[in-house]
Amino acid sequence: MECNVRFVLAALFCVIPVFGWAGSGKTTDFSKPNVKVIESEEAKKYDGRSKHVKVFMVIDRIFNIDISAGTYEVEAELLLKWRNDEDIDKIRTEFKEHTYAGEKMHKIIKKIWHPEFIVKSELHRRETLFSTIHLNKDGSLELFEKFETILPINTDIREYPFGTLQLNLDIVAFTHDAHEMVFDPIHFELGHPEQDTPVLVGNWSLVDFYIDKKIAHRLSTTDQVFTQNGFHFIIKHDFNDTLQKIFFPLGGVLLISLFLNLFSSMRHAANYEARVQGQLTLLLTVFALKFTLAGEIPQTHYMNLIDMIFMIATGAIVLNLFSSIGVGEIFLNGKKETAARVEKVFDWLCPMLVILSIALVCYSVF
Repeated sequence: MECNVRFVLAALFCVIPVFGWAGSGKTTDFSKPNVKVIESEEAKKYDGRSKHVKVFMVIDRIFNIDISAGTYEVEAELLLKWRNDEDIDKIRTEFKEHTYAGEKMHKIIKKIWHPEFIVKSELHRRETLFSTIHLNKDGSLELFEKFETILPINTDIREYPFGTLQLNLDIVAFTHDAHEMVFDPIHFELGHPEQDTPVLVGNWSLVDFYIDKKIAHRLSTTDQVFTQNGFHFIIKHDFNDTLQKIFFPLGGVLLISLFLNLFSSMRHAANYEARVQGQLTLLLTVFALKFTLAGEIPQTHYMNLIDMIFMIATGAIVLNLFSSIGVGEIFLNGKKETAARVEKVFDWLCPMLVILSIALVCYSVF
């Protein structure tokens, strides 16, 4: 009977994670979501009386997503298009060719009205890879820039490695305030149609992306406000990567710890040393795994799902270690009946505590 109970407990711990992992592995294809534009009420006030600059944005790469440091890098292409009808003759005089780059471009834009922008909240000044200015046949101007920059991430993701992260790329007008100029987001795309390399680099998947149009306020001036376009992408961590790096190793360590208690009875003196050493080795393994994954876990002021699971695994192994030592000492002192009763209690207690703890954690997080 006792042997059957142990097999039931062992089977329970093997089957429950399989159902959980199978359900969590389902994904939805959002490779081409509808791009929506959210305009604030404050931004709408400036739509009718300011020069409109059309904004076209293409994200070439999102890479080096580091949720431990709270940063990511982005490579993007930005096109600003506008008209200077009042200076069209001067502009046509300056443009001997349709397109200029480098020093010739900078000389031209110094002489004409043109929009300037900054990337909001960037951790390092953006690196411009190349830029051009182009005069269209209809007299409109196009200022193009391809750049890379490093931006912060809000890693408030209690459900990690589940849940989603929002990455933000905000461009804000620099020299012309909203009374003079507003940015109108026209086009937002992740990658070019002919692009072979993935836009989102690493173990992440795109869930959705959208644009917002706002007004930015600066401490540098109290009587001016500036137009802002925000390009936002919502991503999630790939479950298969989480399964391989976290759940399989940690779940395996926890199962081995429980199996040691269930199938290495202290009735046999030879099991005492092996069981205690085994639990101690598993405890050190959990510490090593936590250290190895430190760079892939968000640094938050609260405990996220992964932190709680590590705490449960550590607590279970510590309980199994101390119970093994205690029950072994009782057996060695000759109190075999008492030791057998205590061992049976822990055979039930530890697995039930683990199941209850995991259930409480899932309830509190999700």
